Amino acid sequence: MLLPEVHVDEPVTISVAAELLGITVDTIRYYEKEGIAPAPGRGPDGWRRYDTAALSWLAGTVMLRGTGMSVQEMREYAAAYRAGADDAERLALLEEHHAAVLERQAEVQRHLAALERKIAAYRQAIATTSSGAQLEV
Repeated sequence: MLLPEVHVDEPVTISVAAELLGITVDTIRYYEKEGIAPAPGRGPDGWRRYDTAALSWLAGTVMLRGTGMSVQEMREYAAAYRAGADDAERLALLEEHHAAVLERQAEVQRHLAALERKIAAYRQAIATTSSGAQLEV
């Protein structure tokens, strides 16, 4: 993944990686177990060590999940990457997800507009009525 990138000078432990990414240690382990994120190298003490490349991959995973990509879709994307899918194939997966995000965004915008109309109606009712009459929901 190209972006977002988290840069570290030296590989970091899983707890530091989780803190840098704003996720839990369990989330990182889950992504690794599910094959969404590659297993990182290990230090001489046997602990996971996350370098910039590993952190960048995880940051991209966090971004995809944050846009609503399902775990199954993230597995498919990671599998395509590992299998050597060319850029066009990976682009197609991301464009399909992008279209779904835009559809959800449009739906949220419609609901937000309805909510704003409802708020305006309550404000108007409060401003114009002193009798305490309630607005119908």
